[in-house]
Amino acid sequence: MSTRVYWQGLVTNLLNPKIVVFYVAFLPQFVSPDLGDTPLQLLLLGLSHWLMGLPYLCAVALASGAMAGWLRRSSGIRRALDGLAGLVFVGLALRLVFAMRKPA
Repeated sequence: MSTRVYWQGLVTNLLNPKIVVFYVAFLPQFVSPDLGDTPLQLLLLGLSHWLMGLPYLCAVALASGAMAGWLRRSSGIRRALDGLAGLVFVGLALRLVFAMRKPA
């Protein structure tokens, strides 16, 4: 199952248009045509960004895996989190109901 989840996550990230917009908008300002091959510079900047984010994302994955196991074992904490999420949704619904509309 973990292989399937990995590939699903990979495809989701590759098809995410926000990533493409980020790289197209952010990276070109750091590329200098005077320094040589522009596509290579973009590739190196993208790889640098990926390598810097990799340790953080690995830590998030390990922590979420440990947290999932802990939540699976503790029904009281899971119930408390469900109740908290329910309160948040009820609060948001009440805010929508009582929101004052501005006259058009």
